[in-house]
Amino acid sequence: MNGLVLEKIKQAGVVGAGGAGFPTHVKIACEAEYVIVNCAECEPLIRSDQYLMERHGGRIAAGLKAVMDCTGAKYGVLAVKQKNKAAVSALESAAAGKENISVRLLENYYPAGDEQQIIYEVTGRTIPVGKLPITAGCVVINAQTAYHVAEAMESMPVTRRNVTVTGAVRSPLTISAPVGTAVAYLLELAGGASCEEYTVVIGGPLMGRAAEDVSAEFVTKTTNGVIVLPADHELIRRKTSSLDRELKIAKAACCQCNYCTLVCPRSNLGLGVQPHKVMQALTFGSAGVLADGNAALGCCNCGLCTYVGCNMGLSPSRFISRMRTELLAKKVTGSREPEPVNLFREDTKVPSKRVIQRMGLAEYDREVPYVDSYDAPGAVRIMLKQHIGAPCVPAVTKGDTVKEGQCIGQVPEGALGAPVHASMSGRVVTVSKDYIDIIGA
Repeated sequence: MNGLVLEKIKQAGVVGAGGAGFPTHVKIACEAEYVIVNCAECEPLIRSDQYLMERHGGRIAAGLKAVMDCTGAKYGVLAVKQKNKAAVSALESAAAGKENISVRLLENYYPAGDEQQIIYEVTGRTIPVGKLPITAGCVVINAQTAYHVAEAMESMPVTRRNVTVTGAVRSPLTISAPVGTAVAYLLELAGGASCEEYTVVIGGPLMGRAAEDVSAEFVTKTTNGVIVLPADHELIRRKTSSLDRELKIAKAACCQCNYCTLVCPRSNLGLGVQPHKVMQALTFGSAGVLADGNAALGCCNCGLCTYVGCNMGLSPSRFISRMRTELLAKKVTGSREPEPVNLFREDTKVPSKRVIQRMGLAEYDREVPYVDSYDAPGAVRIMLKQHIGAPCVPAVTKGDTVKEGQCIGQVPEGALGAPVHASMSGRVVTVSKDYIDIIGA
């Protein structure tokens, strides 16, 4: 391991930009055979990584090389959907002539970017439930993360990230937004909502969450998308309806057809995920079917079982999430090695277009231009916890003048985390246990 590389990444505050925000310096502190950059961007409607690849393929490849050098990996792979032709071209050009770095083309299915899927596509290996990718000799990082790693090598901290604003807005766009930008301001840049009553989803339509209060939402290092949908859209109903009410309906409507499991990508990799058994356990009180934990613990929360798999309009993914939380609280772990991959796995892949149609999003599946120039926000709110681990401790006080890139929040001694930095120059006007507000100079 290269200690200098790890320290630069740590000081830059790099975290997993495509998921829960695991600190990258901790993730890559290992020896690996493969480093895979997840360029799939499999969530519908989002274009943030697509434009990053098209415009900064060289930086993404440089970030991959830095992680390869750090982990001693023999192989570096840029895994990208072949439909994104401009991105593929940019990455192939960036990889040309670089030893042991290649581009792997993926089909346009959902969820092609799931860590287990992408490792299997590249290496043919699967990982037991509860184990980390390094078990299979792999480290997987997101395209935006690789870009941030390359910037960290030049001592540039994470202060911006690409965000797509789309859905029921008048002028959808993708921009490089300062971390801490108010989501409400992003909606203004997109021309505002095109419907009177709407709900905002933070993240992708399947795995993202419905915001309860848009005024309390700000861009973090893991914010890849902001999607506006009519408040009465079926997707919003499924995300926000009472789970108790859903359970009552499931008890009457779940017929154990098994289709939710048949389309489950983790199930088809032999990982034992079985949404229909989770439904059975919750609706019929037969918890014994979940004795080994794999049926719920191996879930990647892709939502496919809910949005495509259930013809009764139920939400298996929400029940799985609740069951998974309960199992983890009881310290239940997966107890089996992966079974053989389904021989018909290729036939079970769900095309992204089908997902979009089933979710009622076809009218929003449109071009989302990248906007280079826009009026920067006059203020930002930097959250002190944008990662897995402990919140940062403020390193500034109210009234301080800060410069863009200055560290304003440090990780507590001995804790897991990543520092945060000012995304604009200005004056600190609020310091709380949760965030720091900065007004531009």
